[in-house]
Amino acid sequence: MSHAIESFFAAWGETDANTRKNALRAAVSPDFSYLDPRTEKPVSDFDALVGYVEMYTQYAPGATAAVVNLSNTAGVYRATVAFRMADGKEQLGQYFIEPDAEGRAQRLVGFAGLGEPE
Repeated sequence: MSHAIESFFAAWGETDANTRKNALRAAVSPDFSYLDPRTEKPVSDFDALVGYVEMYTQYAPGATAAVVNLSNTAGVYRATVAFRMADGKEQLGQYFIEPDAEGRAQRLVGFAGLGEPE
């Protein structure tokens, strides 16, 4: 499962559209659901997910995304992801990820930041 999670986020920085699409396809379950603070509702259509990730590469050229911490409790994963811009700025986010029986990401729910108290 950790490989699928790492591959999913690495795809966010992939500049080649076919490579990005193939990485996403291998990382997510056919019946996936993806939600983060910037999506209006959960994304469950694969082409819509590809388009969403493509927006990141278009609007932030040279940016990457990488899992910097990964933990697991009873089969649910928590990934801390660093979204790194080409100019060196970084934003961290956390995702809670449930896998399918094949070890692909089935349900992904993301949050901006690390949940620090305000």
